[in-house]
Amino acid sequence: MPGKTGWGWRWAQLPLCLLFSLSGPWVPTLAKPKGHPHMNSIRIDGDITLGGLFPVHGRGAEGKACGELKKEKGIHRLEAMLFALDRINNDPDLLPNITLGARILDTCSRDTHALEQSLTFVQALIEKDGTEVRCGSGSPPIITKPERVVGVIGASGSSVSIMVANILRLFKIPQISYASTAPDLSDNSRYDFFSRVVPSDTFQAQAMVDIVRALKWNYVSTLASEGSYGESGVEAFIQKSREDGGVCIAQSVKIPREPKLGEFDKIIKRLLETSNARAVIIFANEDDIRRVLEAARRANQTGHFFWMGSDSWGSKSAPVLHLEEVAEGAVTILPKRTSVRGFDRYFSSRTLDNNRRNIWFAEFWEDNFHCKLSRHALKKGSHVKKCTNRERIGQDSAYEQEGKVQFVIDAVYAMGHALHAMHRDLCPGRVGLCPRMDPVDGTQLLKYIRHVNFSGIAGNPVTFNENGDAPGRYDIYQYQLRNGSAEYKVIGSWTDHLHLRLLGICVWFVVDPSHSVVDFQDQRTLDPRFARGVLKCDISDLSLICLLGYSMLLMVTCTVYAIKTRGVPETFNEAKPIGFTMYTTCIVWLAFIPIFFGTSQSADKLYIQTTTLTVSVSLSASVSLGMLYMPKVYIILFHPEQNVPKRKRSLKAVVTAATMSNKFTQKGNFRPNGEAKSELCETLEAPGLATKQTYVTYTNHAI
Repeated sequence: MPGKTGWGWRWAQLPLCLLFSLSGPWVPTLAKPKGHPHMNSIRIDGDITLGGLFPVHGRGAEGKACGELKKEKGIHRLEAMLFALDRINNDPDLLPNITLGARILDTCSRDTHALEQSLTFVQALIEKDGTEVRCGSGSPPIITKPERVVGVIGASGSSVSIMVANILRLFKIPQISYASTAPDLSDNSRYDFFSRVVPSDTFQAQAMVDIVRALKWNYVSTLASEGSYGESGVEAFIQKSREDGGVCIAQSVKIPREPKLGEFDKIIKRLLETSNARAVIIFANEDDIRRVLEAARRANQTGHFFWMGSDSWGSKSAPVLHLEEVAEGAVTILPKRTSVRGFDRYFSSRTLDNNRRNIWFAEFWEDNFHCKLSRHALKKGSHVKKCTNRERIGQDSAYEQEGKVQFVIDAVYAMGHALHAMHRDLCPGRVGLCPRMDPVDGTQLLKYIRHVNFSGIAGNPVTFNENGDAPGRYDIYQYQLRNGSAEYKVIGSWTDHLHLRLLGICVWFVVDPSHSVVDFQDQRTLDPRFARGVLKCDISDLSLICLLGYSMLLMVTCTVYAIKTRGVPETFNEAKPIGFTMYTTCIVWLAFIPIFFGTSQSADKLYIQTTTLTVSVSLSASVSLGMLYMPKVYIILFHPEQNVPKRKRSLKAVVTAATMSNKFTQKGNFRPNGEAKSELCETLEAPGLATKQTYVTYTNHAI
């Protein structure tokens, strides 16, 4: 595009001895032309360089770093970043006269490999001593550092993002993820340079608990991949299920990071130990999901389990390919998204000729069209054909846009808008970069990232909270088989209700804001000179009731549950102080209502109502402080020896004990929801699970 040029090609034409280093000794090398692969990565020159981390390949086996190619999760997402860069670089209104370049690496779906690769992003910030380096002719070399990466797009897996975030924060390089959802990443004290355009698993866990309760599943097992994403996701689900009640966890199974042969068969056998807990909540990567489904098929358990998958499953076809019957009926969840039609046109037009910048595209081409580009790779007797380069994506092969494409594009645009705002403030009226942005300060860029607010590629608002998280909005899918064909069908949606309530209050204040008025009605005198006005809010009694209605509803609900939970085990020892607080608060406000509204016709209502309101508010605050806060302060200051958690039996131990007890108890009766229950599950009813062919049908209803 005119006006947007990079510097990489100019340096490539200099006949000089150039040196480059990753983390070891300086190694002579020559610069590459624009878009040429460099050190097993994609390198696109520009005035400002963004890093990219994508799982182009899966985890390798038998000591290998990388495994098979990931067409959707890897190539689709990688091409989405290239698509977004092209759009920004051709947009005259966004970063005009500034070209965005890229350095894109393959994480191979492994955190340790990603950490090694991400050193590429910080190498420009590491000082190297080149005093003892000489060219072959004996002349001193011209040492050029690699391009400076100002921000990173990625990574995909939460464990990978955590590993990379730990090193990027040391060099103050902001990071925006398009898929990492682990709650740990919301800790702004540990991952202060991390942001994401997808919601945290805290929202996802709440959504999944709501779905489980809506489906009347009250006895479930959980299955998690070892790592931050799986373990923290299940932990959040268990915590939310305890808070909301109505759901018991039969057992929590973990998939090892490096599973041994036969590991997944053991996992299925373990899930079958609590055979009545047929619903399985999965927080796992797509490789582990596929292996679990394969193990269930090998165990002839097709139709036994009811799967519920997190956003790592979403609407992907890779985990269920050739496993349609085992996965039938699975309910999955995915951050609310819209298919990007512009990307479909872009990706379907990619060929080997016009996409040479993607060094993994040839491998994708062979895998996608089941052909080989080299005659030497063709084996005699095999049915693999030679690629003709006339194949077309979407015509000669199946194509469906991967679920996180929209978020990759939004992440790149978030970085672009932040850089644009930064350039507008630091370089006003300047064409191209100015000295204040050369180099770009990472701490300043982070502040601009956290304040972006724009419409994403699908029209959805892109914003970040103080922890760098996106708001929670999800679509609910079910994997269904119809007439021999399988598809993910949207059956519902979930939105963070807290945000909706706050939005409603904000809209109320904008549409009908309250004002202060001077009221002479209550202090009217015969002589206007002695009249006194009272400054008051022009809100009516009805509006005041509506304003306090939500707080009253919470208070009444909390009181009811405090009464209901007064006899639960010692684990829930907060019920007693909460109960006393709520009882007292209810008495205070029950006295307030008749006094306040019963004196509306009194001549002294101004004094009575004002006094009643202030006393009631003060008493409520004092009660809460005295009964909830002060006892804890007393323990902390005067009895610190009591400020320790009491040992309690784990849920797994309780379940195991109950199961063993049943094996040695000869009773003829049968409990419909399984004998292996914890003491917290005894009062739960046990409606039977629906048959496999009965699909959930609450379409267009928000849970």
